[in-house]
Amino acid sequence: MRIALARFISVMLVATLGVTAFAQETPTKRGGVVQIPLATQPATFNPILPSELAAAIINWTMFSPLTAVNPWTNTLEPYLAESWEADADLTTWTFHLRDGVRWHDGVPLTAADVKFTFDRARDPDEGANNAADFAKVVSVDVVDPLTVKVTLEAPDAFFAARLALGGNEIIPEHVLGGYDLLADAVEFNSKTPIGSGPFKMVRAVPGSYFELTRNEDFFLGAPYLDGLVFRVVPDGNTRVTQLLTGQLDWVDIEPPQLPAVSKVPHVQVTTFDSLGYQLFAWNLRNPLFQDTRVREAMMYAVDRRSMIATVSPGLGYVDDVYIPHSIDWVPRPDVQFREYDPAKALELMAEAGWTKNAQGILEKDGEEFSFYILVDRGDVQREQMGLILQQYYQDLGMKVEYVLAERGGRWLEETQKRTFDTRLAAFPMPNIDWAQRLYTTDGPYNSQSYSNAEVDELFSQVLATIDQDVQAALLERIGELLYRDPPNMVLLFRERMTASNANIGNIPPNNIKDSMPYSHLLFRR
Repeated sequence: MRIALARFISVMLVATLGVTAFAQETPTKRGGVVQIPLATQPATFNPILPSELAAAIINWTMFSPLTAVNPWTNTLEPYLAESWEADADLTTWTFHLRDGVRWHDGVPLTAADVKFTFDRARDPDEGANNAADFAKVVSVDVVDPLTVKVTLEAPDAFFAARLALGGNEIIPEHVLGGYDLLADAVEFNSKTPIGSGPFKMVRAVPGSYFELTRNEDFFLGAPYLDGLVFRVVPDGNTRVTQLLTGQLDWVDIEPPQLPAVSKVPHVQVTTFDSLGYQLFAWNLRNPLFQDTRVREAMMYAVDRRSMIATVSPGLGYVDDVYIPHSIDWVPRPDVQFREYDPAKALELMAEAGWTKNAQGILEKDGEEFSFYILVDRGDVQREQMGLILQQYYQDLGMKVEYVLAERGGRWLEETQKRTFDTRLAAFPMPNIDWAQRLYTTDGPYNSQSYSNAEVDELFSQVLATIDQDVQAALLERIGELLYRDPPNMVLLFRERMTASNANIGNIPPNNIKDSMPYSHLLFRR
């Protein structure tokens, strides 16, 4: 028996996210350009290779995934694949491609390109961004030019949904098939990408800007805009200034930046539930943080309610759970939030063997408790949170260095190599699959190196069923385990905002990155 899952997963995600559906506008005219900032130079224009936020934003306008999440409704939709189905045990997935799709150079896109992409993504030598997503893939077979079958070694209820989350867009075999490794295609990766998305590259000026023009043959309809321009602007406050002066048209903003844009006539502000959170992550390879009592102490040592009142007044909430409240079909585990209690923090540190020396610094076996907090430059909220955390931990008796680094430089390098002491970051939770990406031992975004065998086993059970009641019970139990053995400290479940030029229509209630697959619907009023 085969199961048609597209409709099921769409319904599931609507229920999962519990968000309000925002209506799209009917575009009134064509033409014009929208200018969008990138916080860093994109690492690559090949979506399969290791990348970061800037690359994900621009690549989603040039390359097409098989499935996509609609940024207005947060439902999973067909994109390059017009339909798909799985067998009864969720180990064989068959995707049916749209007919007539062409690459930007006019060559037809076929199932062979999908096989090429997935085979490269699961090749360990490629070091693909989302290689872990393909870890269960046994084979990828071309059934006919418009049909491809993926066979898995174990059930995966979220396989089609996972393809929508970025880094799995289809790449052209006729362009890249001759390279031993995708990284060898230097011109393609840095200046001349060829995709199948709504926009195509015209001019790349690394470190400065990237000019894209519309793809008249885009399979979901020609974009309404003439083009997009992506400008590299590392500083968050500079991005806001350039929005006000008309040099940029659409920026993600943080609460401290809201007063600068809220009463400007030509700027519109869009607020939405980010389904994600700001966090303080320990590197659990570092022996300093491997004792659960130490991590708990560091949670009690911070007045997180006071902190969010400072950095995010009136927006967001804090809780010691790892699934956002808006994913309301997952019960909140019966756990108590760790309120600010510096005395309890010191008590836990003492239980773990750390006591203050003559200089007031916590010490154990002659070693002082010393570490650094790595913060990515440009995120105003995280920059503020990093300084606040430094003060709380110094007050507790720790030696703490605040390290502000370029997101595309040291911050990203230490994140990927897992060499940081601690870091500030944001975790998204666009659907429940992300939880296993973040908190399983082999999860692709588990940069904190968290490992809990019981959590791993429970997540494998979640992936083996499409019964949402069963999934909910398993996820509640996972939540209890994560509370007792915290992988990181949640600082803030965020409401997010974007600010944009008021004459741009169809700005989705979502962040810029996750809106990009639907950039063909943007228009100038």
